[in-house]
Parts: sequence; structure tokens; C-alpha cells
Amino acid sequence: MARPFAYAILAGALLAAPFAAPAVALAQPATDPAAAPKGDWALDKRHASLTLRVKHFGTSNYTFRLSGLDGAYSFDPAKPLDTKVSIAVDPKSVDTGLPNFNKEISDDPKFFDSTKYPTITFVSTKLDQTAPGKGKLTGDLTFRGVTKPVTLDVTYNGFAKTPFGSQIMGFSATGKIKRSEFGFTHLVPLVSDDVDLAIEAEFNPKK
Repeated sequence: MARPFAYAILAGALLAAPFAAPAVALAQPATDPAAAPKGDWALDKRHASLTLRVKHFGTSNYTFRLSGLDGAYSFDPAKPLDTKVSIAVDPKSVDTGLPNFNKEISDDPKFFDSTKYPTITFVSTKLDQTAPGKGKLTGDLTFRGVTKPVTLDVTYNGFAKTPFGSQIMGFSATGKIKRSEFGFTHLVPLVSDDVDLAIEAEFNPKK
């Protein structure tokens, strides 16, 4: 009895495979920016995050996250280096995993002082290609009321049509800032002045 049952399972898998394959194929991203459609794109807030890392008293690389991101850009595959990006971050969206600590970092004037400065913004000013699908994105970062130029290393992860009918374009970026340049000097140098940034972002066509 075992052999016929095994044959039935194998046959079922083979019959199902042709129906499953197209859904997987649709999700494969095209990594050439020239293959992405021209248009206006809005940040998918559900699939975007900013992670920050500082060296804490020399003993660990402490990491926390900001999830309250919004933003948009216009893209023309014929002129990819003309792309302009604008991002806004809610400092109250800080997530350390501890609600009381979240509130301290977001609200305390020694930290983000979000009551006085309710939004962190980045507006791009220049994009340089460094390799296929990679570039340096320079822009003005406004944090705690201070605006300074910041350059991010950006990777274009690709454009895809999902099995659910949506279109997405995704990017990863890394960078570094000195927090003291933005008036955030609390506990420097016991907690590092350098802050490592890591951004993951997906965009959908603007409606």
C-alpha cells in the first residue's frame, strides 16, 4: 500500500508544479534600472525601515529602529541619475523593544527632542553611479533642526510585479553621520559620535 500512496503524492506534486511556477517567476526582480517603468513612486510604509547603530560605552554595537517613514520619488529609466528622493521620518516611531525607553529617546531634549522637532527629513541633491545598480546618493538631512549634507551608498535591488498584481521597486542604503553635528551631543564619546545608518525601502506606483 505504501508504494501506490507515494506515487499518488509524486503525481500530485508534478501536476501542481506548472501552476505554482508562474507565481514564483512573477516575483523575480529585474535588476537593470532601465527595465523599470517611468513614473512617480510612493514609499510602501509597511516595507521600509531605518536602523541606527552606535557603539555603547565601547562594549556593544547597540541597534535600534525607526519605522515611521514616508516618502516619494520620480523615476525616468532614460535619466536615472536625475532621480530625486524625499523621505520623512517620525522620530516618535523609534523602537528599542522597550516602550519606556522608546519614549525617552524620542521625547527627551537630550535625545531626539521630537516635541520640538517632530520630523526628520532627507531631500536628495545628487546621485552618482558607482557600478551597475549602485550609486552614491547625496542629500540634505535635517535632524533636530539642523541641516547637513549626507551621502548614502545605495543599491538598486530591482523592480518586480508580484503575484498579487502590485508593482514594487526596492532599494538598500547605508551611511554614517556624526550626531554631534546635529546638536545631539549627550554622552559623546561614551556613546559613539558616529551613527551607522541602514535603510531598506520598497516603493509602489503613486496613485
